[in-house]
Order: sequence, then C-alpha cells, then structure tokens
Amino acid sequence: MILHNLEFEAFMAYPKRQEINFDTLNNAGVFLLNGPTGAGKTTILDAICYALYGETSSDRESAKLHSTYAAHSGTKPRVLLDVTLHGKRLRIDRTPAYNKPITRGDRKGQMREESAKATLAELAPGADPADEKAWTPISSSVAEVNRTIAERTHLTKEQFLKVVLLPQGQFAQFLKSKPKERKELLKKMFPVEHYEQLFAALTEEAKTAQQEVAQDENTQRGYLERARVEMLALQALLDAVDPDAEGTDTEGSAVEGSVEAGEEPENLTAENVTAETLDAWVAGGVERARETSAREKQEQQRLTKEADRHTRLLTERAQLQADWREYEQLCERRTRLTERADEHKAQREELAQARAAAPLHAQYAQVHAESQALAARQQDQAACASALDEMGRALLAALRDEEIAEEVTFPEETTFPALPELEPAEQQTQLEALLDTLRALQKKDAQLTDEEAAAAALLKQANALEQDRARAEKRLSDLTAQAEQLAEELAGYSTADEERTLAAHLVTEAQQKHDAAQQMQQKLDAASAAVAEAEKQSKRTATAEQKAQEKWQASAQQALAATEEFKNLQVLRLAQASSLLARELKDGEPCAVCGSVEHPAPAQIAEGEQLVERADLDAAKEREDKAHKQAHTHELAKDRATKAHQEASEALAAARTQYETLAAQGECDVEQTAAQLQQAQTRLAQAQSRVTARDGVLVKVERVRGEQQKAQEALRTIEGAAVEAQTRHRDAAARCEATAAQLAPARAAVGFAQRVEAVEGYRAAHQRLARAVLLLGQARERHALAAAAAQRLLAESSFESAELVHAAVRTPERVDALEQAVAAYELEHARLLEGFGREAMVAVAARAAAGEQAPDDLQGVRERVEQLRAAAHRLTLREGERESMLRSLQALRGEYAAFRAQTAQRYDRAQMLANLAAAARGDTLGGYEHQVDLVSYVLGAEFERILQSASLHLDRMSEGRYGMVFSDHRAKGSRSGGGLNLEITDTWTGEPREASSLSGGESFLASLSLALGLAEVVQANNGGIELDTLFIDEGFGTLDAETLDMVMGTIESLRDSGRTIGLISHVEEMKNRIPAQIVVEKGQNGSSVRVNSY
Repeated sequence: MILHNLEFEAFMAYPKRQEINFDTLNNAGVFLLNGPTGAGKTTILDAICYALYGETSSDRESAKLHSTYAAHSGTKPRVLLDVTLHGKRLRIDRTPAYNKPITRGDRKGQMREESAKATLAELAPGADPADEKAWTPISSSVAEVNRTIAERTHLTKEQFLKVVLLPQGQFAQFLKSKPKERKELLKKMFPVEHYEQLFAALTEEAKTAQQEVAQDENTQRGYLERARVEMLALQALLDAVDPDAEGTDTEGSAVEGSVEAGEEPENLTAENVTAETLDAWVAGGVERARETSAREKQEQQRLTKEADRHTRLLTERAQLQADWREYEQLCERRTRLTERADEHKAQREELAQARAAAPLHAQYAQVHAESQALAARQQDQAACASALDEMGRALLAALRDEEIAEEVTFPEETTFPALPELEPAEQQTQLEALLDTLRALQKKDAQLTDEEAAAAALLKQANALEQDRARAEKRLSDLTAQAEQLAEELAGYSTADEERTLAAHLVTEAQQKHDAAQQMQQKLDAASAAVAEAEKQSKRTATAEQKAQEKWQASAQQALAATEEFKNLQVLRLAQASSLLARELKDGEPCAVCGSVEHPAPAQIAEGEQLVERADLDAAKEREDKAHKQAHTHELAKDRATKAHQEASEALAAARTQYETLAAQGECDVEQTAAQLQQAQTRLAQAQSRVTARDGVLVKVERVRGEQQKAQEALRTIEGAAVEAQTRHRDAAARCEATAAQLAPARAAVGFAQRVEAVEGYRAAHQRLARAVLLLGQARERHALAAAAAQRLLAESSFESAELVHAAVRTPERVDALEQAVAAYELEHARLLEGFGREAMVAVAARAAAGEQAPDDLQGVRERVEQLRAAAHRLTLREGERESMLRSLQALRGEYAAFRAQTAQRYDRAQMLANLAAAARGDTLGGYEHQVDLVSYVLGAEFERILQSASLHLDRMSEGRYGMVFSDHRAKGSRSGGGLNLEITDTWTGEPREASSLSGGESFLASLSLALGLAEVVQANNGGIELDTLFIDEGFGTLDAETLDMVMGTIESLRDSGRTIGLISHVEEMKNRIPAQIVVEKGQNGSSVRVNSY
C-alpha cells in the first residue's frame, strides 16, 4: 500500500481544507510528524483510517467527526485519499454524517442531518492522476466502498492500525505482559475463531458422547430388567396348575435346571449380563416349556375325547326330546281339526251355491242396466225433435219486420217447409246449399262495407292534401326571407380567422412559459417531500436499530446467564455423583465403586441441597440452547436494522442533494405565468367565439338553402298527390252505389252474419236429432239380447227361479272369506297326514303306545361338556402364552446383542473424543504432557514467526548483542497460557533474560523490533500485501545518542527496502535530523498542517 495524497476539510480539529502530498515525502523515505500535544497529529492518521474503513482509530461516532470550528458555517466535512493497493491506484472520497444548516424555506435556520457518503474510483493504467476523466467510478455507496476496500487490503481495521501505525507504548506492554494477556492481543491480530469453534465443537461432541455412553448403561440395565421380568413370568406360567385338568403332573414345578448354563435371573446384575446369559435363559425356558407342552397336550387330548363323547350323548337326547314335543303338538292339532269338521262342510256348500249363482246374477244386472239406457235414449230423442221445431219457427219469424214487403221471399222461407218431406241425407244437402247462399251474400255485404270505408278515407286524404299544399307554400316563402337575412349577417365576420390565429400563437407561448414554471415547482415540491419522507424513514430506522440493539444485548445477557446456570448445574451434578451411586446400593450386593457388600456410611446429599436430576440438566441445556438461538435471532435482526438505517441515511443524503441541485437552478413565478396564460386564453376564447358564430351562420345558410329545395320538392309532391286522391275517391263512390243496389232484395230484418249463424245452429240441431234416433234403435237391440241371455242361463242352471238366484248370491268379501276358510282346513289336514307319516313320528308313536315318557332335562350333560371344553381351551391359551414369551425372549436376546455391538462403537468413539478434547485443552493423557491448548498452539506458531522476524531487527539495532527466542513451556502451577512466552538472549552473558530486566532504551529497541516483526508476519498472512508506508509513534525520548543512531540506522534500512517511514515524536534531535516533516500547527480557529519536503 502506497499513500500518494491526502485531503481533508472540516474534519475534527481542521476546519479548512488541508492537503498532504505523500509522494514528496515518499521520495525522502523518512519524514517526521510533529506538533504540540493536542494539535491534531493523530487526526491525520484518523483521516487515513477513516478514508479506508469509514471509522477512526478510536471508533468515534461519525457525527462527531465534523469540525466544531466549521459546524455553523455549513462547510461539508470530507476526506479524500489517493492510494495504491495491489498495483491499482484508487481514490476514496468520504463524507461523514453531519448536521447541515437549512438556508431556505420554512425551516430556515434549523439543522438537517446529512448521512454519510462514500465513492470509490480507479485510475486507468498509465494515466495522469490530474486528469479527472481518467478516473473510473467503482462504487457509490458506503457499504460497497467498505466491501471493496476490505477485499483490496486484506486487512481489518485493527490489523491495519497495528501494522501501519506502530504504537510503541502498546508494544512495550506486549513485550513485558504475561502469556495470557499476550494471547488476548494476538487473538485480535490473527484469525483463530475457527480453532476456537473447533475446540468448542470438540468439547461439546465429547460431552455428548459421554452422555450417550451413560444413557447406554441405563439402557443395558433396562434390557436386564426386561429379561428378568419375562423369565420370571415364564417360570410362573410353567408352574401354574389347572384345577379342572384331571391327572396333571405337578411334580418338578420348582425352577430346576431352567438356567443350568448361568445364574438365576434375580441374582444377575448389569455388569455381568451378556448375550450368552440370555442364551442360557432362553435354552432353559425352551426345554422346560417343551416338557410342559408334551404333558399338557396329552391332557388336552383326553379332555377333548371326553367332551366329544358327552357331546354326542347330548345331541341324541336333545333330538329325541324334540321329536317327542313335535308328536304331542301333532296330536293336539288333530283334535282341533276334528272339532271343525261340520263347520267345514257347511262352508263348502255355501261357497258352491254362491259360485253357481254368480253368472246369473251378473246377467240380470246387465238386463237392468240396458233397460235404464233405453229409457234415457227415448227421452233424448224427444228433446232433440222439440228443440229443432222451435228453432225453425224462431228463425223464420226473425227474418221479417214492418218495413219488409210481403211479396219479398227469403231463401230460408223456401227451404225449411220442404225439409220434413225429404230423406235425412237430402235434408243435410238442402241445409248446406242454404248456408252457401247466405255466406255468399254475407261476403258481398262485407266487401261493400270495406269499399265505403275506403271511399271515405280517400275523401279525407284529398282534403288533408289541400291543407298540406297551403302550408308548403307558406314554408317556402318564409325560408326565402330567412336566407336574405343570413347573407347580411355573414358579411360582419370576414376577419374572424385572422384574429383566432394571432390569439392561438399568444396562448402557445404563455402555456410553454407556465408549464416550465410548474414543472420546476413540482420538482422542488417532490424533492422537498422526498427529503421529509427520507428524514422520517431515517429516524424510524434509527429508532428500530436502537431497539434491535437493546433486544440483542438483553438476549445476549440472558444467553450468558443460561450458560452459567447450565455449567453450575453440571458442576453440582458431578459433585453429587457419589450420592447418586449411593442411592443404588443394596445390602448384600457389591458396591459399583469399591466392591464391598457392606455399606456402613453411604454418601449423602448435603442438608438443604437439592438433588440435580438428569432432567434438570436437560431442561437447563434446553433453556441455554433456546436463549442462544433467540440471541442469534436478535443479532440478525440488529444487523438488518443497522443495514436498513444505513440505507435510509444514504437515501436521505441523495434526496437532499437532489433538492439542492434543483433549488440552485432558480425559481419561476408560477402565478405571473398563470395570469399571462389566462389573458391569452381569454383573448383566444373571444376570437374563437367569433369564428364559432361565423361558422354557425354558415351552417344556417346551408341549412336554409337545403330546406328551400326540400320545400319546393314537397310542394310539387303534395299537388300531384291531391289530384290522384280526388280521382280515386270518385271511382270508389261509383262502385259502392252498384253493389248496394245488388244486395237490396236479399236484406232482411237481421244481418247476413246473424242469419248464417242461425242456419248453422239449425243444421247442428238437425244433426243431433238424427244421432238420437240412431242411438235409440241401438239401445232397443241391446236390451232384447240381454233379456234373452238371462232366460237361457236360468233354464240351464239348477235354480228354479230368479228369486232363488238372488238368495244364493254372496258379496265378494264373503266369498273370499269362505274360500280362505275351506283352503286352510284342507291344508291343515294334509300337513297332519304328512307329519304322522314321518319315520320319527311313527317311532315316537310306538314309544308312546308302549307307555314310555319324554326324556328328562339335559342341563347337567351340557354343563359337563362346557367344563371339559373350557379346560382344554385354557391349556391351548397357556401354550400360546408360553410360545409368545419364548419369542419375546429370543427377540430380546437379538436386540441386546445388536445393542452391545452399537454401544462398543459409541464407547470407542467417546474415548477417542475425550482424548482429543483433553489434548485440545492441554491436559495430560496417555503419559504425554501437552503444555498448551489448541488456540495457544496456533497463536504460538504465529508468535514464533513474529519473534524470528523481530530478533533479526533487534540483533541489528543492538549490534548483535540481543535476540528473541520463542518458549512453549508452561509456567509452574499454571493451567493456561502456556506456549506464548518469550526470552531475550544476551550474547554477552550467554544466559537468557526476562524482558522485564531490559532498560528503558533496550525496551524501546525490543518493542520496535516486535512491532516491525508483527507487521511483516501480518503482511505475509494477508496475501503478501506490501505496506510501503509505516508510522512509528513516540518512544524516542528514552534513547541516548548512540542508541538513537542505531535505531535511525534500522529505520533507514527500512527506507532502503522501498518503504516510507513516518516518525511521530517531540524530540528536538529528531526534528534536526529529519528534514522532511509534516508540521501540525494549533490555533484559536483550529489546526492546520504544513509539509516541509526539503
């Protein structure tokens, strides 16, 4: 890294713009940074650090970087650094957050917070840095610039401050500090978080593995207990005796030989149980179960045979009992049937008479129905004849009135008197001919009515056309006068178009000016609103960030408390281990620790102390995990809130810049341009109204001309139509007079339509009479046939008269009842014959005839069968239980063998992890002494490299007397911090020395050597980055002239290697010896810098 140029303004102690050209100082190789205390020497280094990392060496808040001397002047704080990183020349431009005074608007005089900004640009290779066009922008946001610089430098801010700025006071302390303190400093310089995480993960894995081993021991005891319980249950089942099984051998029920290959189940412990023990248990149980099964199988066969014999006996006796009950029921049914024999005979005779009388009764009913139908037809025929005669007289009477002459004869008067003399078919023909004549007269009369109406309409149309002609003539006259008036009015609008063109041009110019003013005002308003909204968003995100920070801190404290609680419980649990083992002791059983079977004084938990159970540890661990998870969640939320606030601050700065840019462009008077636009629009509206009025007159002229033409055409059309209407009216009137003369002789007192309707009614009445006569003849024929059939059936039947027939007739319900009763009797008789004919009933009848009685109750035999069956079933269930228990034991043996194989692997893994964890802690394992923990070992390797490099510098500065060596021994009685010791070698004495024994000047040389060594190692670890500029802070005042010469020689050797060394010192000798200087001058209005490059 090469510094080229640094500019800063309104930054901390410097209110005005300052510039330091490092290129001129780089040419000198060594320069001095001097000035009074508090003048601002460190501020120059803070400016470099802020340009690179956006933070100062002291982590000041960004808002406090604004120079108090320039805060009220409105000068923007700024730092600009020109630097080369890995061969790329970059320019970093940063502005810290600051409060800017508002100079305009309603908030004038107030302060507005401006957010931090940053830009990064890269110079084209070989280009002139003074050429602004040669710089290419890379990043324009704070986050992007920070990320890019971190990628280019490969150094954190802490590392940069240690390797670029060498603070002698800190390295003197580091030189003489204890290993533990030295370790904390090295951890800040070298990334050992991975090794710390590895150590924590290894410790946790070892702890988890030990817990799994302890859990496996509990599981093993569970297997043993399950095996004991199942084996004892099997023995109990084998020893059980069924009291209902006769002859069961109960000898040898003791547990003899069941576990010949091992101990009794109740005497085994978790320490001596093996898969072979379970095999012995299972083998003994199988042998004992086989013997018991053979014995009980014989007993089961005997019980089954005895139950089968009793079952057959029970079946035979039950069948005989059922047959006997059936025989007794048949006898009872036969007695009841005999008692109903006379009743059955009478019902059969009544049913036969009713069936014989049914056809005659039906025929007589038909004769009666035909008689009634004949009487009805006779009445209908007489009514039709009377109605027809009355209708004919009424029709003829209605034809004449007083005005009709007697010599006039109508067609009806000729037709009706002649009808009675004709045949029915001829009568219908005469009536149809009369109707045709009347209908023709009716049609002609309707045509006359239509023609008269048409003549009247034509007369009305001719009169209306005469009126239309008069109106059309008047309309044509009015339109002619209106056209003359419009021609005069049109002459007054000859200049309207020119006036409108001029006014439109003026409106366009005014509108353009007004639009420009409005757009500028809208942009200003939008920019102001955006600034206000961005300020609100910045405040909201700042509040959210603070709350998120508070939540994270609170959750982090809770996580630490939960971890502390869990560790305390672990310690207490270990302390109570002896008490927990003491709870498992039993009299007569060996102790798991000492093996004694006597326990006179078992360990007890201290009075008032609560026992820590495994569940307590698990619950504490769960609370710890939950608390750490919540803390991590809150930490992520805090990071998101911080990022959101940073983005909001950047957005606020961008909004303010936009507003200021727009405000600088000037303001426009919107009201004035609006008034000008209004005047121009008013003038245009007036001109447009004149053009519109002129166009309206033109439209009226065209409309009047068209209406004149239409009026002339309409007048001609009306005149022609009037002549035609009068001609058509005369022709129609003549046709009406001729038709009326033809119809006059045939007109009667009633109209033709009524006469047609009356004749049609007469014809229908005549047709009804003809049908009534036909139906009457048919009714007489049917009545005669029915009466003859009734006489024939009576002669053929067994009845002597119709009265006897009626007496034998029964209702359908009665006939159904008789048929059912007769059928039921005959069915019952047939069933009895069938029942008594069965072989079983014949046998029972023979037993009854011999004097035997029905069998007794069979409950005793049935109960004995049930007892035998139940005893055999219990033996079957016991066999199934034995098989189930044996299968369970065998499965348990397989599970236990697999479990032992798994636990062996887990135990080996737990031992391995325990050894690794102990090694990482530096504990003694396996006879080998690990003197340092893992992190110290890693840091020790880096520390050894630092000392090797530092020793070279110290050897040169001390003219070969002093050197530094690395020591990894652990201090006596120490449990931590080993491996980070250093010793000073002294060639004059040949003995190593403690760093604390060095004098002040010697300590300065050693501290400077350490600082240089650290810088070289950090550079090498971070990609070999070249740090071509170094600052060495104070410490030269403790050196004598000779030592100072040696130190300056070392510094000059660094310069010879291409580095630029900046020395910060108050020593006057240094000022005299180093001509190139950065001089900081302090004044009442702030500090300033002056560069002397001679």
